[in-house]
Amino acid sequence: MMAVGSIARNFVRENRWPVLILLVWIVFTAVVTAGFGRERVVLDDVVFFVQQQAVYICVFSAFLAASAIHNERKSRRILLVLSKAVSRGEYLLAMLIGTLTMAAVYAVLFAACCTWLAHRAALPTGGVWFVAVLVIVGSAIAAAVGMFFSTFLNPYLAIALTVTIFAAPGLAHPEHQPWFRLIPGLPVLLDILHFRFRAEWTMDWGAVVIAVLEAALFWGLAVVVFAYRDIAVPVE
Repeated sequence: MMAVGSIARNFVRENRWPVLILLVWIVFTAVVTAGFGRERVVLDDVVFFVQQQAVYICVFSAFLAASAIHNERKSRRILLVLSKAVSRGEYLLAMLIGTLTMAAVYAVLFAACCTWLAHRAALPTGGVWFVAVLVIVGSAIAAAVGMFFSTFLNPYLAIALTVTIFAAPGLAHPEHQPWFRLIPGLPVLLDILHFRFRAEWTMDWGAVVIAVLEAALFWGLAVVVFAYRDIAVPVE
C-alpha cells in the first residue's frame, strides 16, 4: 500500500494547478453569491451555489480520473511505474485515491463556503456537511465510471459517456421505479439537488452505500479491462 500512497500523492502533486484553480473558483463564486458582503443573501442563490458547485466537483473528479491513464501513457511515466512491482490494479486504485483526495479537499472548502452563505442568509446549516459527504461519494462513483471507460476509450469519450450515464436516466424521472437506486450515482445526485436547507431533508444513506459499492465494482471492471491493454503503444 505504500506504493499506492506514493503514486496517489504524485498524482495529486501533478494536478496541483487544476486543483488550485477550482478551489479559487469555489471561493470566488461564494463571494459573488454573497454580493461581496454588501447585501443579504437569498435562499435561491445559496441553493444554486450548492447545486452548481456540487455538480462541478463531481464532473471535475470524473475528468481527472478519465484523463489519468491517457496522460500517464502520453508521458510514458506509466511504464516506469508498472515496472516497479506495482500491479495494474494498484495503479488504478492509486489514481482513484488521488482523485478522491482532491474531491475531499474540494468538499470541505465547499461545505465551509455553504456554511458561511447559510449564516448570511439566516438558514439552518445542519445538512451542509451531509451534502459534502454526498459530494465525495458522488465524486467517487463518477471517477470510477470515468476511469473504467478510459481504459478502452479516449478520455473525452469517457467523460461524455460518464455524464450521459449520470444525467440521461434522470430525464425519465425514474424515482418511483424499483431499479432507480441501481443507476450509478443518480440517487446521490438527486439527493444533492433536493437539498434546500429544509429541516425535513435527510441524507439517503442507502444511496450512499450503493454508490460506494458501485464505485468499487467499476474499479474492479477497470482493472479487468486494463489488464489486457497494451500500454506500450504511444498515444497522442
